[in-house]
Amino acid sequence: MKVETRLPYLKPEELDEEQKKFYDFNVEAMQPMPYVWLLEDGELNGPSNSLLHNAQIGNMLFPLNRAIIRESIEAVGGDIHELAVLATVASAKAPYAIYAHTKLAQKFGLADEKIAAVTAGHPASSFTEKESVAYDLTISLLQPGPIPGLVYRRAIAAFGERGLEKLVYAIGMFKLIGTILNAYNEPVPAED
Repeated sequence: MKVETRLPYLKPEELDEEQKKFYDFNVEAMQPMPYVWLLEDGELNGPSNSLLHNAQIGNMLFPLNRAIIRESIEAVGGDIHELAVLATVASAKAPYAIYAHTKLAQKFGLADEKIAAVTAGHPASSFTEKESVAYDLTISLLQPGPIPGLVYRRAIAAFGERGLEKLVYAIGMFKLIGTILNAYNEPVPAED
């Protein structure tokens, strides 16, 4: 059964000035991504499709998204960042985000066995200490209420205050991205 997005894909020639600004920045920023983010006719898919429909918000949110990702990777490394993001979008059961962040986790060297465990909703038995701490922090933040003190203290010990802060922002950002993707039923590209 083919899943269709609830928002039409917009062709580049149909865009107004605000949308064109978003589109151009998105195309430039997304070049190194190892997953399908641009369709054959130049339409953006994934969360960018929704943000293109509301380009005023997209032009604020997308640069923030890129900054949060960059700072998180700089603070804790791409593998830990992607483990936390993948756990977040897997919790949201957002198929497009799981697809995209599986490819990114692989790019950053996270083992397939660990990726499979996280997308199945549980920690991998082979997690390193830092991976275990990042996973526990993520799962704790996905629950209502404050995170337990022990989880917080372990995260500070593993990543420092700056690393914890950057992971918290990344997890929060991808809770939002998962929500957007699920609202508009964004499918995994047919090629994958």
